[in-house]
Amino acid sequence: MKVFQTSEIRNIALIGVQSQEKPPWAKRCSLKAHDQPPGQCGRQEYVSDYRPIELERQNSVVASVLCTLYDNRKINIIDTPGFDDFIGEVVAALKVADTALMVVNGVNGVEVGTEITWRYTTKNQTPVIFVINHLDQEHANFDETIRQLHSQFGKNVTLMQYPVNAGTGFNSIIDLLKKKNVQISQGGGKPEITMCLTRKKLRRKNCTMR
Repeated sequence: MKVFQTSEIRNIALIGVQSQEKPPWAKRCSLKAHDQPPGQCGRQEYVSDYRPIELERQNSVVASVLCTLYDNRKINIIDTPGFDDFIGEVVAALKVADTALMVVNGVNGVEVGTEITWRYTTKNQTPVIFVINHLDQEHANFDETIRQLHSQFGKNVTLMQYPVNAGTGFNSIIDLLKKKNVQISQGGGKPEITMCLTRKKLRRKNCTMR
């Protein structure tokens, strides 16, 4: 087994309130790094909630560490509990994290638990990447969620990806950094990627850049 040097290790803390379904994100991140299809992530397939008490409660109690390799580096993904009762697990994870990945519900928006975990990222000066999920739900509102993030956490929150059609028909995003439209077919599989180079082309492809 390879022994990694400190410079070759990255730690990511996966944080957010209980309703954000973080364990599937941890699993998908691990599979994506290995270029494997995520498949169906049912509760029984979660790889971070494996303790008897977690299986019984159907939620995380203790932070779990998943690891994967990417670009010759070891990536540790620390999946933390979402209930405030176990906030100590979040605090401990942020002490060693290079980056925090905060999952936000696209239907509920910013919640009390989101603000609590944000305070700890600020205290530890941990960079935060917001991930908005549940965008395929009927009442998903991406624009309102972004407005709340700006209102609560400041205008430095920068948009990097934008959903084309959030809601029950959600199947496509615009990567604003790479200027690409990523569309996933209904049956899954490899996404279709097209270039969106200009605002004119974005409009022509029914893309949206805000």
